[in-house]
Amino acid sequence: MTKKKIIFILLAVVIVLAGYFAFKWFRGSGASWKFIPSSAIVVITSEHLQDSSYLATEVGLDLKRLPLVDIASDNLSLLNLLTRDQKKLYSFLNNKQISYSYHPRTATEWGVILYIPVNGEEEAKWLASPGHSNIKVLHHSFQDNRITDINDTNSRPLFSYIVKDQYLIASYYGDLIEDVIRTSSISIQKFELKSRFSKIDDTSYGTSIYLKADAWKSVIPDVAGNHYSEFARSLPALQDFHIGDDKDNTGLTIRSDGSATPDHYLAKMLADGPGSKFTGHKHISQQTSLLYRYAAADKETFHDNFASWHQKYKSPAWDKLYYYIGKESELFLDNFGAELILCQQEENNSISDGKILLAEYSSYDKLRLTLQKLSKLSNDQTNTSMDKFQGYDIFAIGISEFPGALFGNSFNGFSKTYVTYIAPYLVMSNNAQVLQNYIVDFENQITWKQSPEYDSVLTTSKTEAQVSLVVNLRKLQSEAGGYRGKTYTDLTSKIESVVIQCYYDGDEVFPEISLFPKKRSSAAKVLNRTFLNIDIEWPEILDKELAALQNPVDGSSEILLTDKEFNLLKIDNLRTGKPENISRLNGNLNTESYKVDFLNIGRQQRVFATARSVYAIDEDDSTNYSTFTQSLPSADNITALYLIDGGEDGSNRFVIKSSANELFLWESVGKPLRKLTRSVSFENLAGPVMTLNQIGNRGFIVTQRNGKIYLLGENGAIRRGFPTDILTRTESAFTWAQNHENGQPELLGVSVSGELIRISLEGKIVARKQLLRPEPGATFRILYDRNSLDWILTRSTRSKTAIIGKDGNDLFEIKDILPDASIQYHFFGVDNRFISIKSGSYSTIFDMTGKRLGDKAIPSEMPVKLTYQPGYYKLLVFSRSEKKIQVWSIKLR
Repeated sequence: MTKKKIIFILLAVVIVLAGYFAFKWFRGSGASWKFIPSSAIVVITSEHLQDSSYLATEVGLDLKRLPLVDIASDNLSLLNLLTRDQKKLYSFLNNKQISYSYHPRTATEWGVILYIPVNGEEEAKWLASPGHSNIKVLHHSFQDNRITDINDTNSRPLFSYIVKDQYLIASYYGDLIEDVIRTSSISIQKFELKSRFSKIDDTSYGTSIYLKADAWKSVIPDVAGNHYSEFARSLPALQDFHIGDDKDNTGLTIRSDGSATPDHYLAKMLADGPGSKFTGHKHISQQTSLLYRYAAADKETFHDNFASWHQKYKSPAWDKLYYYIGKESELFLDNFGAELILCQQEENNSISDGKILLAEYSSYDKLRLTLQKLSKLSNDQTNTSMDKFQGYDIFAIGISEFPGALFGNSFNGFSKTYVTYIAPYLVMSNNAQVLQNYIVDFENQITWKQSPEYDSVLTTSKTEAQVSLVVNLRKLQSEAGGYRGKTYTDLTSKIESVVIQCYYDGDEVFPEISLFPKKRSSAAKVLNRTFLNIDIEWPEILDKELAALQNPVDGSSEILLTDKEFNLLKIDNLRTGKPENISRLNGNLNTESYKVDFLNIGRQQRVFATARSVYAIDEDDSTNYSTFTQSLPSADNITALYLIDGGEDGSNRFVIKSSANELFLWESVGKPLRKLTRSVSFENLAGPVMTLNQIGNRGFIVTQRNGKIYLLGENGAIRRGFPTDILTRTESAFTWAQNHENGQPELLGVSVSGELIRISLEGKIVARKQLLRPEPGATFRILYDRNSLDWILTRSTRSKTAIIGKDGNDLFEIKDILPDASIQYHFFGVDNRFISIKSGSYSTIFDMTGKRLGDKAIPSEMPVKLTYQPGYYKLLVFSRSEKKIQVWSIKLR
């Protein structure tokens, strides 16, 4: 080959490659930017929203129903008004990349403009005179452009459109079409979204979304809590997200090509290096609803940035901290590592805004004396400053927004802070009860490490993100206060969690959204069907209650029974049903039974009562049984056993009610039963007895059905201001709830006639709210789960019962039940709550939406007992029927 030919070939190759790369470089975004008005807050471009099926992941998530995207998909349906010929419409839309722009109309409503390519004269001709018998086609001119207005047969406007530069541009709002004409006809400055993203080559993606950060306000529910707005400030002000055509069946990741790093203090601290891998699974309670994480791998650089920021940071909380302990406050800065995790806890019967903040600290020994000093100085009363719980120090810091003083405004919401240390984290909470619940979950290993859904979250990323948000959709949707944002049924029914991550790289930030599907759904022949697992022959049941217990760590269940000789038998093999004799009692089971770590030794004991005595039975690793028992000092029988918390070493305790309405406290296995109070004789008590377990505010809430409410101190003395007489009857016990305004506890209960009543700790009635009472004979009560962890309200008449949330709104109503029906509430976490109703000789189970679980009622001569196996999404139902103990199972998903 001659030298000239070689040079010619090389020249040709260079020209071709240059042309290719020039084409790639100047290709830009496929969105119709030249038409889009500058008021756009969201721009979407997609080839698939017109498709009949646009699915991702093995659970078949419909991408057209994703937040924000669903609005575009819904607006596309306006084209159905142009023709009845669906084939013609399909042919018009097929394989076209369509753009959508969203424009604010009101605070809650957007107008959407569609931009659809028009191919050839035939499509243009059809659009010039569409044929549909149910519409009127009118026209008007704007700046020499002919706009088509589609009205219904009654001359009411439906939508408008224009064909311009081979695009059909349509909207429900005619004034938006006029905005398009103005935008395309005059030379105006590019708006923010166009300036930032118009050069991105998004043609290889199936769907691309460009938006201003404010757009998320329309889909993020306010139930997410105040911290979300602070978290959102660490995201870029302008965001782009892209969904590829190649989707991973194990999940869906929506990625960004990058935007400018926001002007936020945490973003600036974290932008100089990658984030660290998440290793704190064993520290995250399974009660976590939302998790926010901020972390850096280069701790030295992060700490320099943190110290530099804090020197300029001013806050009243820091001034108060410095006032109390002076230069010792620097210890909180010097020993801080490079990881902050803020957990929003699920709701329970008292707390609706429980927070846990995990802050990495290297040396607790240095901090302990400082925390002790600070807690004493920041509290007016010394008995409210420190406590012990299950061996952990608990310090009450009486400085409003104490975490905010250390870490900035992103960590507010702590009117008072309760602190302990669980290496490597200093653990802070805005409520003492929430902190104690967290310690219990950590000690019992009820954490993400044992969760099949969360044991590997945040560990699969190739590059570690500095900022992360993990959302448990089931818990978020199940909050008792109600999900007040827009609901996305397809998303929440198929997706277990949403993870939003931010990868900072100097001046650029790359947000990423990952959707992780739930485990594969059970087959239709199994899902929500009632199966009989086993029949256990038991000709005569002598126990007052069925005793079905569960180990919360591994989910295993067992049955306790007694025979005529008072032998206690355990059945934990639910395949064979073979009983094992484990102890000898002085009577049959006469109360509810529990399985808790009463001995505080790291494993659980079975606790129950006969008519004469209470028992705690421990089983060691070698299956040796040890029995601990105490008896009533009086001749009365035991009629109820209530599980409470607040023991000296942080363990559970028990309140025993006698047939004479006397109350006794069982604090530990080695202590005799102590009469709760000798200063008053109770009458006609409503159970359960509830505990108020706050540092400096410990006590017992005792309710009489005549409407007198007592608050007793730990020593049994009646608190000043009590009893409070609500001047009406009540059929259920009062509990306590957190006041949202001041964070302090209040007593709360409901009267028979439906007044929701709040009582201050001084015994004053501070609020009365009448709940809806559609019938004069309706009666109200609070229904507690058997462990007193949560409650709901009920409104009953002779033949129906309404289940009511804590906010007083009806959840659902059950009709056609017998007057003597037994209603139970079963609580296994905010996302697994159930109602069982025994009406006649059958029991039926419902979830909290009113959906009936199982395909048939369960025969039962006694109220059923439930256990839940979260790893299998399976509900076990224990019943008694026809001289048999029966175990049923229902697969929930």
